[in-house]
Amino acid sequence: MTARTRAMVTGSDGFLGRSLISRLLGDGVEVRALVRRGLAAGAHANGNGAAHVERVRGDVTDAGSVERAAMGCDVIFHCAFGGDTFADARRINVEGTRHVIEAAAKAGIRRVVHVSSMAVHGYVLPPVMTEDLPFTTTGEAYAVSKAEGERLAFELGAARDVEVVALRPSLVYGPRSPFWVVSYFERTKNEQLTLIDEGNGLANLVWVDDVVDAMIASWTRPDVAGEAFLISGAEPVTWREYIGRYARMCRKPLPASVPHWRARIQAPFLRVLSTLTQRPRGLSGMDLMLMPLTTTVSIDKARRRLGYAPGVSFDEGMRRCEAWLRREGYLPPAVAASPV
Repeated sequence: MTARTRAMVTGSDGFLGRSLISRLLGDGVEVRALVRRGLAAGAHANGNGAAHVERVRGDVTDAGSVERAAMGCDVIFHCAFGGDTFADARRINVEGTRHVIEAAAKAGIRRVVHVSSMAVHGYVLPPVMTEDLPFTTTGEAYAVSKAEGERLAFELGAARDVEVVALRPSLVYGPRSPFWVVSYFERTKNEQLTLIDEGNGLANLVWVDDVVDAMIASWTRPDVAGEAFLISGAEPVTWREYIGRYARMCRKPLPASVPHWRARIQAPFLRVLSTLTQRPRGLSGMDLMLMPLTTTVSIDKARRRLGYAPGVSFDEGMRRCEAWLRREGYLPPAVAASPV
């Protein structure tokens, strides 16, 4: 990779997109970032002048803007996703992916690294998740549309002579993570979270920079075109342990627990109550889908084919998250021990 190499990044203002861009800049790669709002210069400046970010206004749902952004690039990292309803999710995650692959073909870009999700396999899972599990075709909008989007990426890539490598990350966390760090911390702090089955289900967390490592390997390894990889941490932790870390940070008790069967009954009523009272509910739809799982995400294929090796342990990751939460004012500064 040289300073003349240019990578296009969709979803560039998202949690993963920003981390990827920082890494690319550090490697001397020029970045063209497709952004939906504004053209804030210097948002990803690296300070050493070796590479820079060209921010281009556009949206993956607008084929023309994607084509303009792709021209002159050597690779596309497709990180954008979204949509709460099926219609919006398909417009962004499926048709947006179509626009990215078509733009790559028109620009002569050889490879697209497509960020998919472990959710493409749904939430009814065996003890070990591997890449050969079938895609889900029913359920919530995110999982179904991401499955449809990944399938389209491979089919259209093959038809347009564009190499596609898909990554299926698990729960990506780290400083600035709006969902797996900020949201779960705030819910724990405000006692607005309920564990399911004592929190004994498994949370397959993966540190954000480890995902970025896998993205870079998916670009630079020539022999992985057309393949998909699950990306997760070295091993899962229980939800009790994960939420327990936030509880200890803010000196709150571990949240109460309900059995899975009761959570399924309560969740619809809590959703209605939350809408009427405008107060957060203790069980979210994502909690209901993920907390009961006892599935371990296998990263054997990524280790073997990508050379993937998670570099940040759960303990170290949570220490870094706590330090960031304190720096950003979510927690009070740590009190230094008094000298003896």
